[in-house]
Amino acid sequence: MFGNFFKIALRFLWRNKAYSILNYLCLTFGLTCSIIAALNITRVMDYDRFHVNYNRLYEVEANVTYFNGDRFPKENLSASMPDILKESVPEIESLSRVAGNNHLFINGEESFSERGIYADASFLDIFSYPLSVGVTSNVLTDNNSIVISEKLAMKLFKSTDCLGRSLLLKDESGQKGYTVSGVLKTVASASYLQFDYILPFQEFLAANSLALDKGASACQVWALLAKNADLKVANEKMKNLISNQEATLNQELFMFPLKEKVLYYYIDGRRVWREMKNVVIIGCLGFAILLIACFNFINLTIAQNLKRYREAGIKKVAGAKKSQIIVQYLGESVILTLLSLFTAIYLTSLAVIGLNRVLNGDVQFDFSDFRIILIFAGIASFTAIISGLPPALYLASSNPVNVLKGKTVTSHSFSFFRQGLIIFQFTIPIVIIITVIIIRTQDSYIRNYDLGFDKTRLLIIPGSNDFEAHSESIRTDILSIPGIESVSFSNCIPARGATVSNEVSWEGKDASEKLHFWCINTDFSYDKTVNIKISEGRYFDKSYPSDSSGYLINDVAAKVMGYDHPVGRSLTLDGKKGTIVGVFSDFHALDLAGPFTPTIIRITKEGRTNLLVKFSSGSFSSVNEKIRQVIDKYKPENTIQVMLYSDLMRRTELTTASYFAGLAFLISILLACMGLSGLASFTAASRTKEIGIRKINGATIFSIIRLLGLHFTKWLTFASVIAIPIAFLISNMFLSRFNFRPPMPYWAFLAGPLIAWLVALASVALQCWKASTRNPVEALRYE
Repeated sequence: MFGNFFKIALRFLWRNKAYSILNYLCLTFGLTCSIIAALNITRVMDYDRFHVNYNRLYEVEANVTYFNGDRFPKENLSASMPDILKESVPEIESLSRVAGNNHLFINGEESFSERGIYADASFLDIFSYPLSVGVTSNVLTDNNSIVISEKLAMKLFKSTDCLGRSLLLKDESGQKGYTVSGVLKTVASASYLQFDYILPFQEFLAANSLALDKGASACQVWALLAKNADLKVANEKMKNLISNQEATLNQELFMFPLKEKVLYYYIDGRRVWREMKNVVIIGCLGFAILLIACFNFINLTIAQNLKRYREAGIKKVAGAKKSQIIVQYLGESVILTLLSLFTAIYLTSLAVIGLNRVLNGDVQFDFSDFRIILIFAGIASFTAIISGLPPALYLASSNPVNVLKGKTVTSHSFSFFRQGLIIFQFTIPIVIIITVIIIRTQDSYIRNYDLGFDKTRLLIIPGSNDFEAHSESIRTDILSIPGIESVSFSNCIPARGATVSNEVSWEGKDASEKLHFWCINTDFSYDKTVNIKISEGRYFDKSYPSDSSGYLINDVAAKVMGYDHPVGRSLTLDGKKGTIVGVFSDFHALDLAGPFTPTIIRITKEGRTNLLVKFSSGSFSSVNEKIRQVIDKYKPENTIQVMLYSDLMRRTELTTASYFAGLAFLISILLACMGLSGLASFTAASRTKEIGIRKINGATIFSIIRLLGLHFTKWLTFASVIAIPIAFLISNMFLSRFNFRPPMPYWAFLAGPLIAWLVALASVALQCWKASTRNPVEALRYE
């Protein structure tokens, strides 16, 4: 029986090639998008699952109350925190401190920078980073030891068998030799903590004397919660540990699960999407595109199966059961789904490379992973059932008596169902295109926002803390290059972030209040380089010796301090007292998603990790080459990267999201139009005789096109009416995340439906035009 069903299915698909190819293409696109979405979700959910203690690992963080009442998490805590936690929270089984670092590895005449961490000896007991060489219990006990990754071992020694070999590391404090005590095995899954080597944490403490201060932001503190321990109880016990130690530190401790670090972050005690945003967006878009493909299949199949209604009825008369008819016609959708699945798997394998590049991820496409097989099987089964079952039920509902009388199904309820599917198909792309326009508008607003300086004339050289010893000589040599206007060393790239300190006091300040201020460490040329807008007083001037210990504050900081005229008032920052010499305004220390923050500018060499160069003439390439020559004269082993500020703003966090949403719109509108075009073709074929009679009676081609396209216009109108309020709610929620944003582009709510209408009606018009230009004699003879 099944063999006969299979033959009938293949024969029907072969005889109706246009229908088969259209459905095959729709299902292939839908399956490809849904598989890619599923693989990305699997990638993100796999982070750190290789750790044995995956469900018991937490990072201890602190909620800090800022100047405007908002609470934000503070990830780096004092290095003294483990001692306090061990005494007060017995639910914690073990603790380890982790601090990131970058060192320059000296290998003969070569040198290269690598990313690593300082960690306590307990780090490799808490986390399951396996060693291919060495013993976990003692690899970090010696302060001169270092654990390196297999990749770094191959880079340095061309072999992983390097136990006991010596390495020379260099940072801003000088050079030091270390002995390899272990080699980390490469793990298959991605990890939140990214590093290529581990140094003992005591080395970090030796170089950072203030790390043990109670209010310091020195390192991450990772905790292993005891088995069967209550997380809520542990959080309650540690909540006020910092404020109890020092009342002026308004920080509340809590534990952040490792399994959520990639997915979320916390604001004001609420969990907010981080990578989960991309997971949901890509997942929803993939599922929506798959639904569009399935609904296309349903509509096209039902339209095509109008010709097979008699066939199903006669089979019933011959004794076929309803279940047998369902199985037969469902089998056709299974065959098409399988063919589409094989093609989709191939397309996915090609698309994974591009997806990894865009997401900076590592999406795996490994058939040895049973979960990949389950993903394919699950998506294919869902597609086959959703797309094949309604048409099969439609055919199985044939009435033998009506078949023998020559009648067909004319149920309005099923017609409404089909129209509902078409409306849904176009609601999705209309919502997507409106959302894309809103995202692109905000993205363009951020990239083109006037920060007060020419973005195409400002050069950024990160990693400039290595140049501090020769900073004045480097400044002089760069200024001697024709076209260079100013040079400044700073820890703050405008709208990219600065350091935060709560060690700020002023006259009349409540001693119990600890507010956070953003601190810009820089020099006397920063105002010329980034065009600081002075609203009161002046910028620092070398002719005033006291300015070296003075401060500049912005108008937000002045408001927080309660100063109407702050110039000349005293201010203490990190224990250093000075005089406020000026007030500036409209400067973005944070990105445009956040508000203007209370900001302080001071003259200091501490933490100046960026070199900013403003030039007025010459091309980027020529200036870049001359600056590199200057840097090489003082630090020949450094590999520097010179970039334009405008290049930094070329991509924002919204750029990738807008690309994905735009691609989803193109695919979804393409699929919807393919289905609509197929329906238009079947509609025109079913009304061939009517079209011929109308033409004989004088109907024009335009009137026939209008007649055939009327129903499609109605469906598109309903889809637009449904899509616009949905898109408005989504767009409003999206824009509310940004403190600086353009007015709502209401034109998008007209442009989105219009674009969808033009594309959809163009695909329908082609089929209608073919039907309306046919010779009426042939049309009548056709019937």
